[in-house]
Amino acid sequence: MFYRTAAAFTLAIACTMPAAASEISVAVEHAQVVRLPGEASAIVIGNPSIADALVHDGRTLVVTGRLQGRTNVIALDRVGRIIYSREIVVTNPVEGQVAYFRGTDRHTLSCGDVCENVPRVGDADERFNQLTAAQQARLRTAEAGLGDGGGQPQ
Repeated sequence: MFYRTAAAFTLAIACTMPAAASEISVAVEHAQVVRLPGEASAIVIGNPSIADALVHDGRTLVVTGRLQGRTNVIALDRVGRIIYSREIVVTNPVEGQVAYFRGTDRHTLSCGDVCENVPRVGDADERFNQLTAAQQARLRTAEAGLGDGGGQPQ
């Protein structure tokens, strides 16, 4: 009896280990596509300020990193059963980034052929707010352009 119980317990742990060990890793301001095992009708994110997710079609989830940290995602089917559940780890990519300091104020640059200022959590408040406002203005302009059908697929 003891051996059967021990074998069943060991098998149960072995079967749950891969699911617990797997996590979605995505960088801040990047997206990752996840294929779901079934049709999802609802997606729940533990902390939407860390990551966001949307269902592209019934079986394709797009996860986007917002802020560095950890949260989770749960996908539910039409009757409310959990069809997918994973941890999401959002990392802050440092490749191509440079941080410099002026006294205690940090400024972050994203570098390719040219380096440009980018707002990052922890940067100097005044500069962070200026860059964030500029990004929001660009997004509003882009959204206004999509509103007239110019660029939105039909």
